[in-house]
Amino acid sequence: MKYHASRRVWVVAASATVIALTASGCGSGAGDSDGKTTLTVTTQVDYGYRDLYKEYEKSHPGIKIREVLVDDLPKKLVTQLAANRGASDVVGLGDDTIGKFKPSYQRFVNLADHGVNNTDDPWVQWAYDYGTVEGGKYVMGLRTDIGGLGICYRTDLFKKAGLPTDPERVGQLWPTWDKFTEVGEEFRAKVKDASFTANTGDIWVGMENQHKETFFSESDDSLMADENSGLKQDFLTAANMSVRKVSGGYPPFTPEMANALKTGKAATAVCPAWKLDRTKEASGPGNSGKWSVAAAPQGGNWGGSYLLVPKQTKHTKEAVELARWLTSSKIQKRLFLSKGYLSSHPSVYNDPTVQAKKDAYFSNAPTGKIFAEAVDKMQPIYRGTKDSDVATAFMNALLRVEQGKQKPEDAWSQAVSDAEKVAGD
Repeated sequence: MKYHASRRVWVVAASATVIALTASGCGSGAGDSDGKTTLTVTTQVDYGYRDLYKEYEKSHPGIKIREVLVDDLPKKLVTQLAANRGASDVVGLGDDTIGKFKPSYQRFVNLADHGVNNTDDPWVQWAYDYGTVEGGKYVMGLRTDIGGLGICYRTDLFKKAGLPTDPERVGQLWPTWDKFTEVGEEFRAKVKDASFTANTGDIWVGMENQHKETFFSESDDSLMADENSGLKQDFLTAANMSVRKVSGGYPPFTPEMANALKTGKAATAVCPAWKLDRTKEASGPGNSGKWSVAAAPQGGNWGGSYLLVPKQTKHTKEAVELARWLTSSKIQKRLFLSKGYLSSHPSVYNDPTVQAKKDAYFSNAPTGKIFAEAVDKMQPIYRGTKDSDVATAFMNALLRVEQGKQKPEDAWSQAVSDAEKVAGD
Protein backbone atom coordinates (compact mmCIF):
# COMPACT_ATOMS: atom_id res chain seq x y z
CA MET A 1 0.00 0.00 0.00
CA LYS A 2 1.59 3.23 -1.16
CA TYR A 3 0.41 6.16 0.85
CA HIS A 4 2.96 8.72 1.97
CA ALA A 5 2.16 11.29 -0.72
CA SER A 6 1.54 14.86 0.38
CA ARG A 7 -1.81 15.15 -1.32
CA ARG A 8 -3.88 12.14 -2.32
CA VAL A 9 -7.22 11.89 -4.07
CA TRP A 10 -9.87 9.28 -3.42
CA VAL A 11 -8.93 6.18 -5.40
CA VAL A 12 -12.31 6.04 -7.12
CA ALA A 13 -11.67 9.40 -8.77
CA ALA A 14 -7.96 9.34 -9.44
CA SER A 15 -7.30 6.95 -12.32
CA ALA A 16 -9.38 8.57 -15.04
CA THR A 17 -7.85 11.98 -14.37
CA VAL A 18 -4.31 10.66 -14.57
CA ILE A 19 -4.96 8.81 -17.83
CA ALA A 20 -6.61 11.79 -19.46
CA LEU A 21 -3.83 14.18 -18.61
CA THR A 22 -0.88 11.92 -19.28
CA ALA A 23 -2.01 10.99 -22.75
CA SER A 24 -0.13 13.96 -24.15
CA GLY A 25 3.07 12.68 -22.53
CA CYS A 26 5.82 14.44 -20.62
CA GLY A 27 8.94 16.20 -21.69
CA SER A 28 10.45 19.63 -21.97
CA GLY A 29 8.51 22.31 -23.72
CA ALA A 30 9.36 23.48 -27.20
CA GLY A 31 8.29 26.21 -29.56
CA ASP A 32 4.91 25.58 -31.19
CA SER A 33 4.14 26.22 -34.81
CA ASP A 34 2.33 29.41 -33.81
CA GLY A 35 5.56 30.75 -32.34
CA LYS A 36 4.60 30.26 -28.70
CA THR A 37 6.82 28.59 -26.13
CA THR A 38 5.15 25.58 -24.54
CA LEU A 39 5.99 24.89 -20.90
CA THR A 40 5.04 21.49 -19.52
CA VAL A 41 4.21 21.30 -15.81
CA THR A 42 4.05 17.78 -14.35
CA THR A 43 2.71 16.96 -10.91
CA GLN A 44 1.52 13.79 -9.22
CA VAL A 45 -1.87 15.21 -8.20
CA ASP A 46 -3.94 18.26 -9.06
CA TYR A 47 -2.41 21.38 -7.49
CA GLY A 48 -5.43 23.52 -8.36
CA TYR A 49 -3.50 25.46 -11.00
CA ARG A 50 -5.71 24.91 -14.05
CA ASP A 51 -7.39 28.33 -14.05
CA LEU A 52 -4.11 29.97 -13.11
CA TYR A 53 -2.45 28.50 -16.20
CA LYS A 54 -5.09 30.16 -18.37
CA GLU A 55 -4.59 33.46 -16.58
CA TYR A 56 -0.83 33.24 -17.01
CA GLU A 57 -1.17 32.52 -20.72
CA LYS A 58 -3.31 35.66 -21.15
CA SER A 59 -0.79 37.87 -19.36
CA HIS A 60 2.13 36.16 -21.16
CA PRO A 61 0.93 35.84 -24.78
CA GLY A 62 4.12 34.09 -25.87
CA ILE A 63 3.61 31.22 -23.39
CA LYS A 64 1.45 28.11 -23.61
CA ILE A 65 1.22 25.77 -20.61
CA ARG A 66 0.57 22.03 -20.79
CA GLU A 67 -0.50 20.31 -17.58
CA VAL A 68 0.37 16.66 -17.01
CA LEU A 69 -0.48 14.40 -14.05
CA VAL A 70 1.70 11.33 -13.54
CA ASP A 71 0.62 8.79 -10.94
CA ASP A 72 4.16 7.69 -10.02
CA LEU A 73 6.05 10.87 -10.81
CA PRO A 74 9.06 10.33 -8.50
CA LYS A 75 9.86 6.96 -10.09
CA LYS A 76 9.55 8.34 -13.62
CA LEU A 77 11.59 11.42 -12.77
CA VAL A 78 14.47 9.26 -11.54
CA THR A 79 14.58 7.61 -14.96
CA GLN A 80 14.30 10.93 -16.79
CA LEU A 81 17.13 12.50 -14.83
CA ALA A 82 19.37 9.48 -15.36
CA ALA A 83 18.71 9.56 -19.12
CA ASN A 84 19.02 13.36 -19.20
CA ARG A 85 15.86 13.63 -21.26
CA GLY A 86 12.10 13.49 -20.87
CA ALA A 87 11.65 15.67 -17.78
CA SER A 88 9.15 18.51 -17.87
CA ASP A 89 10.04 22.17 -17.65
CA VAL A 90 8.53 22.36 -14.16
CA VAL A 91 7.92 19.39 -11.86
CA GLY A 92 6.07 19.23 -8.55
CA LEU A 93 7.37 17.00 -5.75
CA GLY A 94 5.77 16.43 -2.36
CA ASP A 95 7.65 17.47 0.75
CA ASP A 96 7.99 13.77 1.53
CA THR A 97 9.71 12.96 -1.79
CA ILE A 98 11.92 15.96 -2.57
CA GLY A 99 14.57 14.53 -0.21
CA LYS A 100 14.94 11.57 -2.56
CA PHE A 101 16.30 13.95 -5.19
CA LYS A 102 18.65 16.00 -3.05
CA PRO A 103 21.66 13.80 -3.88
CA SER A 104 20.94 14.73 -7.53
CA TYR A 105 20.28 18.40 -6.82
CA GLN A 106 22.68 19.59 -9.53
CA ARG A 107 20.29 18.18 -12.14
CA PHE A 108 17.91 20.97 -11.16
CA VAL A 109 18.31 24.68 -11.78
CA ASN A 110 19.69 26.65 -8.84
CA LEU A 111 16.85 29.12 -8.45
CA ALA A 112 19.09 31.40 -6.40
CA ASP A 113 20.94 32.17 -9.64
CA HIS A 114 17.65 33.62 -10.90
CA GLY A 115 17.08 35.97 -7.99
CA VAL A 116 15.09 33.67 -5.69
CA ASN A 117 15.65 34.38 -2.00
CA ASN A 118 13.64 34.35 1.19
CA THR A 119 13.61 38.09 1.67
CA ASP A 120 11.55 39.70 -1.09
CA ASP A 121 8.40 37.56 -0.68
CA PRO A 122 9.36 35.25 2.19
CA TRP A 123 8.10 31.75 2.80
CA VAL A 124 7.96 30.39 6.35
CA GLN A 125 11.63 29.67 7.02
CA TRP A 126 11.42 25.91 7.66
CA ALA A 127 9.52 25.34 4.41
CA TYR A 128 11.93 27.45 2.37
CA ASP A 129 14.99 25.81 3.92
CA TYR A 130 13.83 22.30 3.13
CA GLY A 131 13.82 23.19 -0.57
CA THR A 132 17.52 24.11 -0.43
CA VAL A 133 20.88 22.35 -0.22
CA GLU A 134 24.47 23.47 0.36
CA GLY A 135 23.44 25.31 3.52
CA GLY A 136 20.81 27.30 1.68
CA LYS A 137 23.05 28.46 -1.17
CA TYR A 138 21.41 26.17 -3.72
CA VAL A 139 17.66 26.73 -4.01
CA MET A 140 16.37 23.50 -5.48
CA GLY A 141 12.61 23.98 -5.15
CA LEU A 142 9.98 26.60 -4.36
CA ARG A 143 7.38 25.74 -1.74
CA THR A 144 3.76 25.60 -2.82
CA ASP A 145 1.20 25.15 -0.02
CA ILE A 146 1.56 23.67 3.44
CA GLY A 147 -1.06 21.49 5.04
CA GLY A 148 -1.53 22.59 8.58
CA LEU A 149 -3.37 20.01 10.65
CA GLY A 150 -6.89 19.76 12.00
CA ILE A 151 -9.50 17.17 12.93
CA CYS A 152 -12.74 17.00 10.95
CA TYR A 153 -15.60 15.71 13.08
CA ARG A 154 -19.30 14.94 12.75
CA THR A 155 -21.28 17.30 14.96
CA ASP A 156 -24.36 15.04 14.81
CA LEU A 157 -22.39 12.08 16.16
CA PHE A 158 -20.68 14.21 18.80
CA LYS A 159 -24.10 15.38 20.02
CA LYS A 160 -25.22 11.76 20.17
CA ALA A 161 -22.21 10.96 22.37
CA GLY A 162 -22.84 13.94 24.64
CA LEU A 163 -19.65 15.68 23.51
CA PRO A 164 -19.33 19.41 22.78
CA THR A 165 -19.58 20.51 19.14
CA ASP A 166 -18.03 23.98 19.23
CA PRO A 167 -14.59 23.86 17.52
CA GLU A 168 -12.76 25.57 20.36
CA ARG A 169 -14.23 23.31 23.04
CA VAL A 170 -13.68 20.22 20.90
CA GLY A 171 -10.02 21.08 20.35
CA GLN A 172 -9.61 21.40 24.12
CA LEU A 173 -10.80 17.80 24.56
CA TRP A 174 -7.58 16.40 23.11
CA PRO A 175 -4.38 18.38 23.83
CA THR A 176 -2.48 15.11 23.22
CA TRP A 177 -3.05 12.00 21.09
CA ASP A 178 -3.47 9.95 24.27
CA LYS A 179 -6.35 12.23 25.24
CA PHE A 180 -7.72 11.82 21.73
CA THR A 181 -7.81 8.06 22.35
CA GLU A 182 -9.56 8.56 25.68
CA VAL A 183 -12.24 10.72 24.04
CA GLY A 184 -12.60 8.00 21.43
CA GLU A 185 -13.26 5.41 24.09
CA GLU A 186 -15.83 7.67 25.73
CA PHE A 187 -17.50 8.11 22.35
CA ARG A 188 -17.60 4.38 21.63
CA ALA A 189 -19.20 3.70 25.02
CA LYS A 190 -22.16 5.83 23.94
CA VAL A 191 -22.32 5.38 20.16
CA LYS A 192 -22.30 1.74 19.11
CA ASP A 193 -22.86 2.07 15.37
CA ALA A 194 -19.90 4.31 14.47
CA SER A 195 -16.17 4.30 15.03
CA PHE A 196 -14.58 7.35 16.59
CA THR A 197 -11.95 7.87 13.88
CA ALA A 198 -11.66 6.54 10.35
CA ASN A 199 -8.25 4.85 10.51
CA THR A 200 -4.87 4.91 12.22
CA GLY A 201 -2.86 5.58 9.06
CA ASP A 202 -3.92 9.22 8.89
CA ILE A 203 -3.36 9.59 12.63
CA TRP A 204 0.17 8.24 12.21
CA VAL A 205 1.05 10.70 9.42
CA GLY A 206 -0.08 13.58 11.60
CA MET A 207 1.96 12.24 14.50
CA GLU A 208 5.21 11.65 12.65
CA ASN A 209 5.10 15.16 11.21
CA GLN A 210 5.32 16.51 14.75
CA HIS A 211 8.87 15.20 15.19
CA LYS A 212 12.10 17.03 14.32
CA GLU A 213 13.51 13.72 13.07
CA THR A 214 11.42 10.76 11.99
CA PHE A 215 12.95 7.70 10.31
CA PHE A 216 16.38 9.15 9.53
CA SER A 217 19.04 11.05 11.44
CA GLU A 218 19.67 14.61 10.35
CA SER A 219 23.38 14.30 11.12
CA ASP A 220 24.20 11.54 8.62
CA ASP A 221 20.93 10.42 6.99
CA SER A 222 21.17 7.01 8.66
CA LEU A 223 18.05 5.05 9.58
CA MET A 224 17.25 5.78 13.22
CA ALA A 225 13.60 4.78 13.56
CA ASP A 226 14.32 2.11 16.17
CA GLU A 227 16.30 4.64 18.25
CA ASN A 228 13.59 7.31 18.05
CA SER A 229 11.68 6.54 21.26
CA GLY A 230 9.17 9.33 20.70
CA LEU A 231 8.34 8.06 17.24
CA LYS A 232 7.90 4.51 18.53
CA GLN A 233 5.60 5.71 21.30
CA ASP A 234 3.46 7.55 18.75
CA PHE A 235 3.29 4.44 16.60
CA LEU A 236 2.11 2.39 19.58
CA THR A 237 -0.44 5.06 20.50
CA ALA A 238 -1.82 4.98 16.97
CA ALA A 239 -1.77 1.18 16.76
CA ASN A 240 -3.54 0.87 20.10
CA MET A 241 -6.42 2.93 18.73
CA SER A 242 -7.21 -0.20 16.74
CA VAL A 243 -6.80 -2.48 19.75
CA ARG A 244 -9.02 -0.21 21.85
CA LYS A 245 -11.66 -0.08 19.08
CA VAL A 246 -11.28 3.68 18.57
CA SER A 247 -10.39 3.30 14.87
CA GLY A 248 -12.77 1.95 12.26
CA GLY A 249 -9.95 0.58 10.13
CA TYR A 250 -11.21 2.13 6.89
CA PRO A 251 -8.10 2.28 4.67
CA PRO A 252 -7.02 5.84 3.79
CA PHE A 253 -8.18 7.27 0.46
CA THR A 254 -10.35 4.29 -0.46
CA PRO A 255 -14.03 3.92 -1.34
CA GLU A 256 -14.49 2.23 2.06
CA MET A 257 -13.28 5.33 3.89
CA ALA A 258 -15.30 7.64 1.64
CA ASN A 259 -18.43 5.61 2.38
CA ALA A 260 -17.73 5.70 6.13
CA LEU A 261 -17.53 9.48 6.04
CA LYS A 262 -20.69 9.73 3.97
CA THR A 263 -22.82 7.33 6.01
CA GLY A 264 -21.71 8.43 9.47
CA LYS A 265 -19.71 5.30 10.24
CA ALA A 266 -16.72 7.41 11.33
CA ALA A 267 -17.00 10.45 13.58
CA THR A 268 -13.57 12.01 12.92
CA ALA A 269 -10.88 12.16 10.29
CA VAL A 270 -7.48 13.85 10.23
CA CYS A 271 -7.75 16.95 8.03
CA PRO A 272 -4.93 19.14 6.79
CA ALA A 273 -6.26 22.17 4.91
CA TRP A 274 -6.06 20.55 1.46
CA LYS A 275 -8.12 17.61 2.66
CA LEU A 276 -11.25 19.62 3.39
CA ASP A 277 -12.34 19.52 -0.25
CA ARG A 278 -11.57 15.78 -0.40
CA THR A 279 -13.73 15.24 2.69
CA LYS A 280 -16.58 17.22 1.16
CA GLU A 281 -16.29 15.15 -2.01
CA ALA A 282 -16.33 11.89 -0.09
CA SER A 283 -19.11 12.82 2.34
CA GLY A 284 -21.33 14.45 -0.27
CA PRO A 285 -23.50 17.60 -0.31
CA GLY A 286 -26.16 15.98 1.85
CA ASN A 287 -23.86 16.16 4.88
CA SER A 288 -23.15 19.86 4.66
CA GLY A 289 -23.43 21.35 8.15
CA LYS A 290 -22.97 17.98 9.84
CA TRP A 291 -19.18 18.37 9.85
CA SER A 292 -16.92 20.82 11.64
CA VAL A 293 -13.15 21.26 12.18
CA ALA A 294 -11.13 21.59 15.38
CA ALA A 295 -7.45 21.84 16.19
CA ALA A 296 -5.48 18.60 16.08
CA PRO A 297 -3.56 17.41 19.13
CA GLN A 298 -0.22 19.24 19.38
CA GLY A 299 -0.62 21.16 16.11
CA GLY A 300 1.54 20.28 13.13
CA ASN A 301 1.50 19.87 9.38
CA TRP A 302 0.66 17.31 6.75
CA GLY A 303 1.42 18.04 3.14
CA GLY A 304 2.82 20.60 0.82
CA SER A 305 5.00 20.43 -2.27
CA TYR A 306 7.81 22.08 -4.18
CA LEU A 307 8.11 23.22 -7.77
CA LEU A 308 11.49 22.42 -9.36
CA VAL A 309 12.98 23.22 -12.75
CA PRO A 310 15.10 20.40 -14.26
CA LYS A 311 18.21 21.59 -16.07
CA GLN A 312 16.97 19.67 -19.11
CA THR A 313 14.50 22.42 -19.90
CA LYS A 314 15.18 24.49 -23.00
CA HIS A 315 13.31 27.40 -21.44
CA THR A 316 14.95 28.00 -18.08
CA LYS A 317 14.03 31.66 -17.71
CA GLU A 318 10.40 31.11 -18.63
CA ALA A 319 10.07 28.02 -16.43
CA VAL A 320 11.56 29.78 -13.41
CA GLU A 321 9.26 32.77 -13.88
CA LEU A 322 6.21 30.51 -14.02
CA ALA A 323 7.25 28.54 -10.92
CA ARG A 324 7.93 31.75 -9.01
CA TRP A 325 4.55 33.20 -9.97
CA LEU A 326 2.65 30.06 -8.97
CA THR A 327 4.33 29.98 -5.54
CA SER A 328 4.12 33.72 -4.82
CA SER A 329 2.19 34.99 -1.81
CA LYS A 330 -0.34 36.74 -4.07
CA ILE A 331 -1.28 33.52 -5.85
CA GLN A 332 -1.14 31.39 -2.70
CA LYS A 333 -3.59 33.71 -0.96
CA ARG A 334 -6.03 33.30 -3.82
CA LEU A 335 -5.60 29.52 -3.75
CA PHE A 336 -6.48 29.39 -0.05
CA LEU A 337 -9.53 31.60 -0.38
CA SER A 338 -10.81 29.72 -3.45
CA LYS A 339 -9.63 26.14 -2.87
CA GLY A 340 -8.47 25.96 0.73
CA TYR A 341 -4.75 25.30 0.09
CA LEU A 342 -2.93 26.87 3.02
CA SER A 343 -0.16 29.25 2.00
CA SER A 344 3.46 28.70 2.97
CA HIS A 345 3.91 32.49 3.23
CA PRO A 346 3.45 33.89 6.78
CA SER A 347 2.18 37.14 5.28
CA VAL A 348 -0.73 35.14 3.87
CA TYR A 349 -1.68 32.76 6.67
CA ASN A 350 -1.43 35.66 9.16
CA ASP A 351 -3.53 37.90 6.92
CA PRO A 352 -6.81 38.95 8.62
CA THR A 353 -8.81 37.87 5.56
CA VAL A 354 -7.29 34.39 5.68
CA GLN A 355 -7.64 34.15 9.46
CA ALA A 356 -11.31 35.08 9.16
CA LYS A 357 -12.05 32.39 6.55
CA LYS A 358 -14.90 30.06 7.49
CA ASP A 359 -16.33 27.07 5.70
CA ALA A 360 -20.10 26.67 5.48
CA TYR A 361 -19.87 22.93 4.80
CA PHE A 362 -17.97 22.54 8.09
CA SER A 363 -20.54 24.44 10.17
CA ASN A 364 -18.72 27.73 9.56
CA ALA A 365 -15.70 26.56 11.53
CA PRO A 366 -12.88 29.17 11.50
CA THR A 367 -10.65 27.08 9.25
CA GLY A 368 -8.23 29.90 8.43
CA LYS A 369 -7.49 30.51 12.10
CA ILE A 370 -7.29 26.80 13.00
CA PHE A 371 -4.79 25.90 10.28
CA ALA A 372 -2.68 29.02 10.73
CA GLU A 373 -2.31 28.28 14.45
CA ALA A 374 -1.30 24.69 13.67
CA VAL A 375 1.46 25.89 11.37
CA ASP A 376 2.76 28.32 13.98
CA LYS A 377 3.48 25.30 16.22
CA MET A 378 5.58 23.65 13.53
CA GLN A 379 9.25 22.89 13.85
CA PRO A 380 11.58 21.99 10.97
CA ILE A 381 11.36 18.30 10.09
CA TYR A 382 14.24 16.32 8.67
CA ARG A 383 13.21 13.75 6.09
CA GLY A 384 15.84 11.34 4.82
CA THR A 385 16.60 10.72 1.18
CA LYS A 386 14.72 7.41 1.47
CA ASP A 387 11.91 8.67 3.68
CA SER A 388 9.13 7.94 1.20
CA ASP A 389 10.57 4.46 0.58
CA VAL A 390 10.56 3.30 4.20
CA ALA A 391 7.31 5.04 5.20
CA THR A 392 5.28 2.28 3.55
CA ALA A 393 6.70 -0.30 5.99
CA PHE A 394 5.17 1.55 8.95
CA MET A 395 1.86 2.17 7.21
CA ASN A 396 1.61 -1.52 6.39
CA ALA A 397 2.41 -2.37 10.01
CA LEU A 398 -0.53 -0.27 11.21
CA LEU A 399 -2.73 -1.99 8.68
CA ARG A 400 -1.75 -5.40 10.06
CA VAL A 401 -2.77 -4.29 13.54
CA GLU A 402 -6.09 -2.94 12.25
CA GLN A 403 -6.73 -6.27 10.57
CA GLY A 404 -5.98 -8.15 13.79
CA LYS A 405 -2.94 -9.88 12.29
CA GLN A 406 -0.33 -8.45 14.69
CA LYS A 407 0.04 -6.84 18.07
CA PRO A 408 1.39 -3.26 18.15
CA GLU A 409 4.87 -4.13 19.50
CA ASP A 410 5.32 -6.93 16.96
CA ALA A 411 4.12 -4.68 14.16
CA TRP A 412 6.67 -2.01 15.13
CA SER A 413 9.50 -4.53 15.19
CA GLN A 414 8.61 -5.86 11.76
CA ALA A 415 8.25 -2.32 10.38
CA VAL A 416 11.77 -1.47 11.56
CA SER A 417 13.11 -4.68 10.03
CA ASP A 418 11.34 -4.03 6.72
CA ALA A 419 12.58 -0.42 6.73
CA GLU A 420 16.17 -1.59 7.25
CA LYS A 421 15.90 -3.80 4.17
CA VAL A 422 14.55 -0.93 2.06
CA ALA A 423 17.11 1.55 3.38
CA GLY A 424 19.96 -0.92 2.93
CA ASP A 425 21.04 -0.71 6.58
